[in-house]
Amino acid sequence: MPISSIGPPTSTNVDPEARQLVISQLVVIALPVGTLFGVWLWMLNWSGRSRRDQ
Repeated sequence: MPISSIGPPTSTNVDPEARQLVISQLVVIALPVGTLFGVWLWMLNWSGRSRRDQ
Protein backbone atom coordinates (compact mmCIF):
# COMPACT_ATOMS: atom_id res chain seq x y z
CA MET A 1 0.00 0.00 0.00
CA PRO A 2 1.63 3.27 -1.08
CA ILE A 3 2.05 5.98 1.51
CA SER A 4 0.52 8.64 -0.74
CA SER A 5 -2.92 7.02 -0.50
CA ILE A 6 -2.98 7.45 3.31
CA GLY A 7 -2.57 11.24 3.33
CA PRO A 8 -5.20 13.81 2.38
CA PRO A 9 -6.45 13.35 -1.20
CA THR A 10 -4.90 15.63 -3.79
CA SER A 11 -6.79 17.09 -6.72
CA THR A 12 -5.38 14.41 -9.05
CA ASN A 13 -6.93 11.30 -7.44
CA VAL A 14 -10.28 12.73 -6.25
CA ASP A 15 -13.15 11.27 -8.25
CA PRO A 16 -15.80 13.68 -9.62
CA GLU A 17 -18.48 12.46 -7.19
CA ALA A 18 -16.35 13.27 -4.15
CA ARG A 19 -15.48 16.66 -5.64
CA GLN A 20 -19.18 17.39 -6.23
CA LEU A 21 -19.92 16.40 -2.64
CA VAL A 22 -17.23 18.74 -1.31
CA ILE A 23 -18.44 21.60 -3.52
CA SER A 24 -22.06 21.10 -2.45
CA GLN A 25 -21.03 21.03 1.21
CA LEU A 26 -19.05 24.25 0.75
CA VAL A 27 -22.05 25.91 -0.91
CA VAL A 28 -24.40 24.74 1.85
CA ILE A 29 -22.05 26.20 4.48
CA ALA A 30 -21.03 29.36 2.62
CA LEU A 31 -24.50 30.52 1.57
CA PRO A 32 -26.01 30.94 5.09
CA VAL A 33 -22.77 32.38 6.46
CA GLY A 34 -22.51 34.87 3.61
CA THR A 35 -26.17 35.82 3.98
CA LEU A 36 -25.82 36.36 7.73
CA PHE A 37 -22.64 38.39 7.17
CA GLY A 38 -24.36 40.56 4.56
CA VAL A 39 -27.40 41.16 6.79
CA TRP A 40 -25.11 41.97 9.72
CA LEU A 41 -23.15 44.52 7.65
CA TRP A 42 -26.40 46.01 6.33
CA MET A 43 -27.80 46.34 9.85
CA LEU A 44 -24.56 47.96 11.06
CA ASN A 45 -24.75 50.40 8.16
CA TRP A 46 -28.47 51.05 8.71
CA SER A 47 -28.16 51.62 12.47
CA GLY A 48 -25.16 53.91 11.97
CA ARG A 49 -27.03 55.96 9.38
CA SER A 50 -30.19 56.25 11.50
CA ARG A 51 -28.12 57.29 14.51
CA ARG A 52 -26.44 60.03 12.47
CA ASP A 53 -29.77 61.41 11.25
CA GLN A 54 -31.05 62.15 14.75
